[in-house]
Amino acid sequence: MPGHRALGDDPDDPLVRRAATVGHRMVMGPGEPALSEWAAAGLELPDEQAMMRDRLDRTVAQLAADGLDGILLFDPMNVMYVTYAPNMQVWLLHNQARYAFVGADGTLVLFDYPGCEFLSAHNPFVSERRTAQGFTYFLAGDRADEHAKGFAQEVADLARTHGGGTRRIAVDSSTTLGITSLLGEGLELVDGTRVMEEARKVKGPDEVKAMRCSVQGTLTSSRLMFEAMRPGMTENQIWGVLWAEMLARHGEWMECRLLAAGPRTNPWFQECSSYQVADGDVVAFDTDLVGAYGMMTDISRTWVCGDAPPTPEARHAHELAVEQLARNIELLEPGATFHDLTHRAWFPPEEEYRHYSCLFHGVGQCDEYPSIVFPSAWEASGYDGVLEPGMVVTVEAYVGARSGGQGVKLEDQVLITEDGYENLSPWTLDLDRFEPLA
Repeated sequence: MPGHRALGDDPDDPLVRRAATVGHRMVMGPGEPALSEWAAAGLELPDEQAMMRDRLDRTVAQLAADGLDGILLFDPMNVMYVTYAPNMQVWLLHNQARYAFVGADGTLVLFDYPGCEFLSAHNPFVSERRTAQGFTYFLAGDRADEHAKGFAQEVADLARTHGGGTRRIAVDSSTTLGITSLLGEGLELVDGTRVMEEARKVKGPDEVKAMRCSVQGTLTSSRLMFEAMRPGMTENQIWGVLWAEMLARHGEWMECRLLAAGPRTNPWFQECSSYQVADGDVVAFDTDLVGAYGMMTDISRTWVCGDAPPTPEARHAHELAVEQLARNIELLEPGATFHDLTHRAWFPPEEEYRHYSCLFHGVGQCDEYPSIVFPSAWEASGYDGVLEPGMVVTVEAYVGARSGGQGVKLEDQVLITEDGYENLSPWTLDLDRFEPLA
């Protein structure tokens, strides 16, 4: 088939061998200071090979449950899930130059960016590596139709070889040209995003260990940001501390720029800027942090900067946000329905206070299924489901008075257990201190 390339065109090339083995960043692992900090915290490192196996098995099990011949994945988070082989993930969000196919029989074929086939050598469950067919206009220009046809022929051949003969495959996302080319090969397409969200929603034991490492790295990085924060710094400068410390602890990236101070905290969702933080301003942030082992830590805290006290309005908003977080986290248990969580949750009156976009949401490699809405949004966008042991959700709270004043953002990350929940981020919610709770 067109576009094939074996792993390392020259297997004796010492540079390729090193890049695929001892020089590979996933093989090298987290390094320092992460390993010493995690050891001091009593954390156990994940078995990454077991995690790779479990993720592929969960994906194949979902294919079987849905009666599919396979699934084609473009979303870098889904490709990471099945291959555990990161490669230019943010760039690939807007350049479809890397994709993976998982067959119903467990075959995993990674179509990698040209010259990058060695980047998945650490995963023994990748059955085959091929060079991706670039069929976007940037990559193919006026040859896009030609390249898309070759791409679709390869996928159809894989579905025929590694499926059960239904010609039904799932696709998580593609361009219009990609989709029409697949349909042109006689494939029946179904929504792959749902398939992968269902496969990813329950975390295996090694994913939980990996997440604990990510959370610990975020704790340390956030503490260092808290200690560095001074009046006169810009929001960007404060946020940069978290970025630097996160990266030093095996982190990947942060999905948003959600740090705001003083008057920019209300309404929420104003991204960090050149605003200089004043003495007594509150500084609120939401990490959205893809950390160690590609696992997300999604927590929020709000602090007061400097020696001046926060305004009475900010202090009251903080009290309400703390109450919302404390009351709603107690609702989490296996078997709880999304409908009940929506309608039993507590929050300040919506007519008086602005709130966050949801009450709870799933988290794994990133924000994931489910998103549990406020009662006022249930009829328009709510959906039901059930919490299961092994799911991880965050509990959200944003409080900003509609009449004005500074707002407060808080969020904790919670593992659903067999008999209840475990708060993975049991850290102070105070305005003036940040440390683990005893």
